[in-house]
Amino acid sequence: MASASPSVDMDQDALCPICKDYLTDPVTLDCGHNYCQGCVTNYCRIREEQAIGHLECPICRAQMQRGSFRPNWQLASIVEKIKLLQLNKGGKDMCVKHKKYLELFCKEDEKLVCVSCERSPEHKSHTVVLEEEAAQEYKGLICSHLEILRKERETILACQADTEKESQDLLKLTETERQKIMEKFRKLYRFLKEQEVHLLNQIEEVEKEIEGRRDEQLARLSSELSSLERIIQEMEEKSQQPESELLQDVRSTLQRYERRERLQNLLAFPLKLKWKTSRFCDVNLHLQDVIKQFKDAVLFKLQFQKANVTLDPDTAHPSLILSEDQKSVRRRDKKPRLPKNPERFSNGPCVLGREGFTAGRHFWEVTVGSEGEWVVGIARESVRRKDNFAFCPEGGIWAVGKRGDEYLACTSPVSHLSLSEEPRRIRVTLDYEGECVSFFDAASGAELYTFVGGSFSGETLLPFFYLWGNKTHLRIS
Repeated sequence: MASASPSVDMDQDALCPICKDYLTDPVTLDCGHNYCQGCVTNYCRIREEQAIGHLECPICRAQMQRGSFRPNWQLASIVEKIKLLQLNKGGKDMCVKHKKYLELFCKEDEKLVCVSCERSPEHKSHTVVLEEEAAQEYKGLICSHLEILRKERETILACQADTEKESQDLLKLTETERQKIMEKFRKLYRFLKEQEVHLLNQIEEVEKEIEGRRDEQLARLSSELSSLERIIQEMEEKSQQPESELLQDVRSTLQRYERRERLQNLLAFPLKLKWKTSRFCDVNLHLQDVIKQFKDAVLFKLQFQKANVTLDPDTAHPSLILSEDQKSVRRRDKKPRLPKNPERFSNGPCVLGREGFTAGRHFWEVTVGSEGEWVVGIARESVRRKDNFAFCPEGGIWAVGKRGDEYLACTSPVSHLSLSEEPRRIRVTLDYEGECVSFFDAASGAELYTFVGGSFSGETLLPFFYLWGNKTHLRIS
């Protein structure tokens, strides 16, 4: 017959023979048996009240005395451990403080508690529910969050797919443009090479013509020189002869002088040939100009985007008249009655562009001509419209202008510009992120002035135009 397992024996040793429950405050009698202190004390009291006789151990009947009970601390510790082991067999955690199942959940502290914890002052005012109820509530909350997270994951996965597709489309586009650029430059190289060969062949033909005419002219001059040398020698000898000899056959000598061949055209190189030569100088100057324009156009337009600037009639001073396409402005003699809207300039002949800029690199060009006085540039949207304002960055203006015969940059104080030639068309460039405004002669590409450190502060910037003289006529191109 199989013996009982050690755990069963250990459980039996931890039980009180009187109450059949786990020992509480165990004591050991002289005979060696263990009882709950309360149980054995109560047992002795009853026996004494009934006057049954000597006190005996309930198990072995050995005599005992009430004051001979010895506390068994080691057994008490073992009993507590056995009780915890028995409780943990159900898979539930135990309260360390109260040694009871953690079957409740405190919502405020968000932790499991036992029944005793619930009744303690620490949790008395808290909302405490059953563990299963709290689990269901939080499970529902987690599931709802999980659904949101799954949707976010789907969104991200879709975004990843879209990003990949868009990147492939963009890369395909850039590859197409790469091939186009390479093909265009191959054509450009081929065209330039053909033109180079053509021009060099023309130069070679002109050189051959120059050399041929040179050799022909030098041969003719050499022949004439020899003939002249003979006549000169003969006449020198004749002039040294005595009078009687000099007069002999003098007519023949003079006839040879008179019959000599005279050079009718001493020009070895005709004007047509010289024109051909000078034409190559013009070609070189033209090539130099074309190369500069090409470089300026390619390099500049790769960095800056041309803005389609039009004038805003709501901001125009009454003394200004705008063209129908709102691309040009000039002064007029009489001021018409216009609506007094807050956007309109009333203290100076100014007008703003309709298009505003808050980011990026942009440029536009203004034809200013040779007459009139003007200011062109950029202004803050908040620039004063009704009162006087300063023509400088502190007043919200970045501009250059012409006053009389002088060109100037609108700084404080004014900066006078020393220019090699008068610009007829001004290129205005804006680098918003770089906080830079620059002005160029659009024809030559020469820089006129640059404002740096603009501190635009995220404000909208607008094209700005100011017309001083009545002859001034500005046109945006």
